[in-house]
Order: sequence, then structure tokens, then C-alpha cells
Amino acid sequence: MTRDDALKKIKKCLALSRSANEHEAAAALRHAQKLMQAFGLAEEDISLADVSEARVKARSAAANRWELALVHLVADAFGCETFGSLKGAYNAAGNFTRTRHWVFVGIDTAPEVAAYAAEVLIRQCATARLAHIAKQPKNCKPITKTARGDAFAVGWVAGVEAKVEAFAQSGKNETLLLAYMQREHPDLADGKVRDTTKKRRVDHGHIAAGYRAGKAAELHRGVGGTEERRAIA
Repeated sequence: MTRDDALKKIKKCLALSRSANEHEAAAALRHAQKLMQAFGLAEEDISLADVSEARVKARSAAANRWELALVHLVADAFGCETFGSLKGAYNAAGNFTRTRHWVFVGIDTAPEVAAYAAEVLIRQCATARLAHIAKQPKNCKPITKTARGDAFAVGWVAGVEAKVEAFAQSGKNETLLLAYMQREHPDLADGKVRDTTKKRRVDHGHIAAGYRAGKAAELHRGVGGTEERRAIA
């Protein structure tokens, strides 16, 4: 029996220990205690077994301001903690490339649903951002177009916020998640956020346009998925 198997067995036994049948409850509790002793598990280990992680690939290696804001919005809505993971490797051409993932940490299925929602939202926002960039004048410099697109995306995230929060309606066990983060990811540090809007003067109209587009986003339950899994159209 592996440690994970033992954790699952212990949780079942603890559930049975609350049975109205005194003999059954006592036997289940004794078995749970024996397994905990055999595998060196504490009560905290049993609680943290409900915490899991799910990840989604970021749009780029850089932590863009709009994407980071969207990831935090989704994490809060689904009762999760989140952080970025940046790893590098050599590709087939011999070049060193970096890949960023957003990691969601939560209880039960919350991380999986949050990661799925983030993936769909990021894709939708990125598509709308590119469409907005395409509308800019041809004589506009690429760096200015990027800044305007990012400003639009920031507005888009602000526009979709209320819908995401109302849609998720998930609680958060902050104490449990904090204990998990301290045990599993004690060395996390603040990273750099890329904000192109500071380098170029961006008119408020771009943010407003994004806000209107974000408010028009539609949320619905995913077709063919689990009951908890939701999609954002």
C-alpha cells in the first residue's frame, strides 16, 4: 500500500468512525489510527490530502499584466491560491526557451475547474486583444499597438470580473491552503510583471473598449463535461 492509498483508506475510515453504529465506528477509528502510525501521518496530512493542483499554459514566458490579473480573478472566484511556474529547456533546434504555467491550488475539484476556466478566458481575451490591435492605424508603431492591445485586455478583465465572481460562487479555506503552500511551495517569491502600457501613452478609450467587450462575455455550463465543469463562451 502506497502513502496515497493509505491516505484514501484513512479518510474512508474516519468517515465510518462517525457512524451511528458504535462498534463499527470504533473499529474504523482504530484502523485509521493504525494506518496513520504505520505511515507516519498526522492529522494535518489527512486534511491536506484534499488539496490538489492544476496548471494551464500561459500565453507567453513573460507575466503580462492583463493575464496575471485574469488568473488572480479566476483563482479568487473559485477559492484557489495561484502562482506562476517558469521553466526552461532546449528545444529541437538547440535553442533555450522558457515556458510559463499558471498553477491553481485548491480543494477537491476547484483547481481543475479554475484552470479550465482560466484557459478559456485567457484564450477569449487574447483573441479580442488581437482583434483590437488589428483595428489600429497602419502607421502606428508595433510597440504602440502592443501597448494599446494590452490596455484593451486590462479593460476586458475588469469588464468580465462581475460575471466570473457571480458564476463561480466558491468558498475558500484559507487556513488549509496556506498550510499546503507553506509545506509544498515554501520558496515562492514575487516575480516581474510586464506592463507595456507604462512605456507608451495609452488613451483611456482602449481600456473602455476592452471593458465593454469583457462585460459582453457569456458564461455557461460546459457541454459533455462534469457537473462542476463550466465553460465561458
